[in-house]
Amino acid sequence: MSDQRRQFYLGIDIGQRVDHSALCLVETVDGKAIVRLLVKYDLGISWELLINSIKMLADDIGAQGDILGFTVDATGVGAVPAEMIQSKLPNIRVDNFIFTNKSKRELVGKVKVMHSFGKLKFAYKGKDEGYKRTIQQLLAEMRNLQIKVVRSDDIVNPEIEVFKTGAHDDLFTALALAVKDVD
Repeated sequence: MSDQRRQFYLGIDIGQRVDHSALCLVETVDGKAIVRLLVKYDLGISWELLINSIKMLADDIGAQGDILGFTVDATGVGAVPAEMIQSKLPNIRVDNFIFTNKSKRELVGKVKVMHSFGKLKFAYKGKDEGYKRTIQQLLAEMRNLQIKVVRSDDIVNPEIEVFKTGAHDDLFTALALAVKDVD
């Protein structure tokens, strides 16, 4: 039996009144990123409840393996809870991530490439209907992401914008943040 500890990555998209907060836990196994947990929190969840649930999850993960990366959406309303998360998890490196068109485009590209090449998998959870529904929501979000050329002065490097079409992208964003540092 191997003494190697399991390796995990977390990503959380912070929302509050309009967008949901969403969390994704990924484990790396044999060069693949396996989504082990995907949570969409209720709208308006208090920061305290959100952060306490993250702390409990991080403690549970710590008993099974190591959290190698934890990326938190610190854009807009995410700045305050991102700081609160870091203070609750002093032994985990929390990366406060600010979204720009370029950074969103890079994350979307990474997820799409990983998915296309079979490097992104979803854990089988048997009869867990809630998990299955959440995965279906994630896949719908992936289909609803759109990319448009904003400026094409430079034919080699056109400026591209990633946007959503009337649908939420909370689960997708949490996934993208979770896999940001996965090799």
